[in-house]
Amino acid sequence: MKQSYSTKELAEMWEVSESTVKRWADAGALPCRKTVGGHRKFELDDIVEFQSRCGLAKSQAGGRHSESPCEFKHLLETADYPALAARFRQAALAGQFAFVAMLFSRSREYGISLATIAEEIILPAMREVGEMWRTGKISVLDEHLATLAIIEALAVLQSGAEKKTEAERLALVGCAEGELHQLAVMLVRDLLESNGWRVIYFSSPTPLFSFAEAVDRFKPQLVCISITMADNIERARRDYEELRRAADRHHTKVILGGAALTDDAVRARFPESIYAGSLQDLLDLIQK
Repeated sequence: MKQSYSTKELAEMWEVSESTVKRWADAGALPCRKTVGGHRKFELDDIVEFQSRCGLAKSQAGGRHSESPCEFKHLLETADYPALAARFRQAALAGQFAFVAMLFSRSREYGISLATIAEEIILPAMREVGEMWRTGKISVLDEHLATLAIIEALAVLQSGAEKKTEAERLALVGCAEGELHQLAVMLVRDLLESNGWRVIYFSSPTPLFSFAEAVDRFKPQLVCISITMADNIERARRDYEELRRAADRHHTKVILGGAALTDDAVRARFPESIYAGSLQDLLDLIQK
């Protein structure tokens, strides 16, 4: 079932009363469903569409999020990544999807690589978003909307990118079972595609034994798996041997990444895999 949100969460995000949100819903302007107990529940796609249509983006989401064309051009020309990451975070939290997409596109026009955009702009901004959520400064809905803004902006960026796919280079990309976020592996997918790889992308968290089955079926040259949560290490290690054997049968390289694998002792539990600590590491590996 899709993630849904309450009347109270929307009222807090848009800084209106709960009665106002209920009136919008009852008038049919803001789609919702009602639980058995009569509580309204709102889905993310409907929230985003309504917010965009009614101009309800939060102006307080992290501060100022508009600047003159000259100022923005200066940030790009000087590669001021901390400032660009701050603008990105503000726009994503404010629900300014078009601005986020424009930031990505302009960055590419200035010759900034996708790996650099991810490492220097997206990931620092989203770490700050995560910290804001952890300390109660924003709601989980704010965090989800910011993530959705990135996903949609990446889709726009990739749709306009020229792809030179080499049929013989195939990669499987996904995150391990139990993971909560897909953003990192989406960036891996886009990076590989922009470098000529065909990608089979697992859009839901996937057990490693299922990756093994996919290796036997598709015989890829590469498998990239993200494991960010330490709680998932034991389960991943339990299933890894099956994946390792499948990779050995088909001469497939297995690349692992994610916050749960930063310790050498943990990585040693996944023999014959290659560790990529960043997208730039991954880029270096595939270019070899």
